[in-house]
Amino acid sequence: MREDLGKEMQEEITVRAAAQSIPRIVEFVSAYARGMTFTEERIGRIALALEEALGNIIRFACPSGTEEITVTCRAHEMGSIVLNIIDTGEPFNMLLVSTFPEVAGSEGEMPSTKAMKRHIKDVEYRRDGANRKNILAWVVSR
Repeated sequence: MREDLGKEMQEEITVRAAAQSIPRIVEFVSAYARGMTFTEERIGRIALALEEALGNIIRFACPSGTEEITVTCRAHEMGSIVLNIIDTGEPFNMLLVSTFPEVAGSEGEMPSTKAMKRHIKDVEYRRDGANRKNILAWVVSR
């Protein structure tokens, strides 16, 4: 666990919402988790969930590629990581895809959330309408 948890350390990365940006974000989050002494096995699971979530955001909320994705990581005092995935795309709540089939893409493609729901137990979505941003918030435990 980081020694500086009391400082509420927060780090962030902002990239263009494009498939080519996914490895950069995954490496950023993985490095943060390593700094928090997460196991490599756990980091791998987080990476799978992150790749899935980012792919959904890029396909369904940010298809033009002109939008941005910001990921913030903050160490929680209990040893977890509070991770926010923020995008500037269209309103999109991937957690409700089975409830609202109109979320399907132009060719009937539906977002997948299987890996995210399997590996990240605490996930919430909210829309910051004033700033036109989607926020997917995770609390990532060991």
